[in-house]
Amino acid sequence: MKILKFLIITFAISWSCLGLLVVLNNIGVITYTAGLPLIMIGAFGPGIAAILLQKDRSPSAIVRFIFSGDYKPWPYLLLFGALLGAAFWFPTQELTPHGPPLLAFPIVLLVQTLFTGGQEELGWQGFLRPSLEQHMPFPLAVVLLGVIWAVWHLPLWLIAGSPQENIHFGVYAVMVLVFSFPLSVLHKKTNSVFLCCLLHGLVNTLSAYLAFGAQWALILNGSVVNRGVIVGAIVVVAVSLLVWQLDKSNIQIKECVA
Repeated sequence: MKILKFLIITFAISWSCLGLLVVLNNIGVITYTAGLPLIMIGAFGPGIAAILLQKDRSPSAIVRFIFSGDYKPWPYLLLFGALLGAAFWFPTQELTPHGPPLLAFPIVLLVQTLFTGGQEELGWQGFLRPSLEQHMPFPLAVVLLGVIWAVWHLPLWLIAGSPQENIHFGVYAVMVLVFSFPLSVLHKKTNSVFLCCLLHGLVNTLSAYLAFGAQWALILNGSVVNRGVIVGAIVVVAVSLLVWQLDKSNIQIKECVA
């Protein structure tokens, strides 16, 4: 029941914002760029749902929910960040020609972590994946999380001018599924939602600089497949599962939901 409540709240908030933008965009009232505030508000849906379902919703409890955890295994953040960075870099070994200046990297990372992606992990890793894991093995919980997470993004394909216009939804779903594994293992090892937010923000930041998206798009668009993309995806999932299996010091998932 708690999972269903989470999904209802999450999709109600996010899809209401995105649905409004889809309508306004398709009747020519607003462009994708002008509608970014609606997208940003909708992106808080999973986090808002997770907080609303906490037993204690006091400010101090919310701060603990976000920032508590065991930070001693923080090198896992560097491991998965480097792994995903390499997976993005090697298929093309190019920077995107229209990316932000390199000097803006810290600012982009901050924005991506707090407002345009990273904050989603309050819901995905802070609530949904641990809740799913109470009903199924860890790998299956990660796969189901990835499917839900991909579907949650679906309205973006209905907005003219969105970056998603240039990539097959199936490709994007695979990307999200692959990304779910290092995020989930990081949370499994540290029980830190904040570190997951930071990793998500880092990956989104890298995507703004590295020209990997076009190579992913080749997979289901009938073009020649860059083997580096496939190898990178397999390595990311394999290393994530290896880390999960080899180190049995997984922190017990805290009961943080009603």
